[in-house]
Amino acid sequence: MTQDASANYARVVLSAKDIERAADEGVLTKTDADRLVRWAYDQHFNQLTIPEAQLPAPEQRKGFNLVTVLYYFGAMLMISACAWFLGDKWDLLGAGGVCMTAIIYAVIAASTGIWLRRHSYPVAGGLLITVAVSLTPLIVYSIERMTRLWPGQDPGAYKNFYPWIHGSWIVMELATIALAALALKFVRFSFLTAPLAFSFWFLSMDLAAFIFKENSLNSEAAKWVSVMVGLLVMLIGFLLDRALHQRGAPKGEDFAFWCYLFGLMAFWGGLTSMDSGSELKRFVYLLINAGLVALSLKLRRTVFLVFGALGVYVCLGHLAWQVFKDSLLFPFVLALLGLSLILATVLGQRYWMKQVKAD
Repeated sequence: MTQDASANYARVVLSAKDIERAADEGVLTKTDADRLVRWAYDQHFNQLTIPEAQLPAPEQRKGFNLVTVLYYFGAMLMISACAWFLGDKWDLLGAGGVCMTAIIYAVIAASTGIWLRRHSYPVAGGLLITVAVSLTPLIVYSIERMTRLWPGQDPGAYKNFYPWIHGSWIVMELATIALAALALKFVRFSFLTAPLAFSFWFLSMDLAAFIFKENSLNSEAAKWVSVMVGLLVMLIGFLLDRALHQRGAPKGEDFAFWCYLFGLMAFWGGLTSMDSGSELKRFVYLLINAGLVALSLKLRRTVFLVFGALGVYVCLGHLAWQVFKDSLLFPFVLALLGLSLILATVLGQRYWMKQVKAD
């Protein structure tokens, strides 16, 4: 090959990280990526072993596989055993015993999680740290039970924390949010946002109960609190995703999903439960849900599409059963509208493809 011909071949230099990222994106299999990295080191460094810092991680990559299923199933078993079943042993252990047991569990889980992450098992370690954070409500409740200091009235048994709305739960939720945020500062693990977002969702209900001294969401003011907290949680999810998802980070680390999910539950739930009162307000509700559908395209998030579509269906149900209940043509018009939307989307795609080819 002549020098001029060889000059036409661009030299591409790939690092081990580049090859790992190619495996993440499905360009080649994980096994082939590991073999290629080892071969490259053997060729360029003439050695049989790869430096320890460059060895492929011993933990299987995050995804829907047996390892991940077992990890998360084990974590949920621990959360159930520690937070739910342990929280039902007050007669046997007393408040002090439950508090000490929960603290010991949390310390063991957190320290083991930190140790595992230092030994290249980030998912297993992150899950154990999340388990420790999930024990925060039980620990705070037991302290409040011992000191008899409540934000409001005594809320009753700990098992009521999950099904009942009560203003005295807010300290437990705020403490969980604070500890989860602190853990996220040092441990970049996306599932840590689950207890944070879950506590925000509960806070959206219990905060209204604390402010208005009414343990329900029947009042319009309480529903607006839920809507506002939901918007705040979604904003936090957006900011977390931008701040923590660094360039080149694994795609499995989704720091916004749980905030979007529980934020939408609070926002959409509060909005949907409000009394519309007029067709104008229902039309505004329809526009908001259509906006959620549009936002799903912008953020590439299916969860916005699901809640937005549910809201649109609520509006269509109102039209079908109330406004046009005596109209025979309404279902046919609605079906025609849906068909037109699908066909218009197909034609639009063909037009855009022609424009791309022309350019």
